[in-house]
Formats: sequence, structure tokens, C-alpha cells
Amino acid sequence: MAFEYDSRTADKFVVRLPDGMRDQVAAAADADDRSMNSLIVVAIREHLERASRANALLDALTLAAEAKGVSHDAA
Repeated sequence: MAFEYDSRTADKFVVRLPDGMRDQVAAAADADDRSMNSLIVVAIREHLERASRANALLDALTLAAEAKGVSHDAA
């Protein structure tokens, strides 16, 4: 899934990585034949999408439990 954007006008944010993590990111990006930036953007996007799906699932489970009369304390 390719995302095209103009890097000159894209939002920018400086990230401070723990010692050694830059080398890990560089190696993972190289192994995947992509830039470090692309790898980091994909990792953040996937994390946010997973969190969104998890929240949607929890909301659905809460609604289902409430529909069956199960309280939060019992769940």
C-alpha cells in the first residue's frame, strides 16, 4: 500500500529514539527495502488501526453484554 505525498509540505515531527533503536529501525527498513521514515509511518499507522479496531471490539462487547443484562462488574 503506497501513500504518496509531497515531503516538503508533509507534517514533520522529531522522534528521539532510545540508544540502539535507530540501528534496529535502519536494519528493518533495509531488510524491507524501504526508507526508515516509511517503516516508522507504517508502524505508527498499523498501531493506530489496531487500537481503533480493539476499541470498536470492546464497544461492541460492552453493548452485547448490556443487552444481555450483564453489568461491567460481572463482565
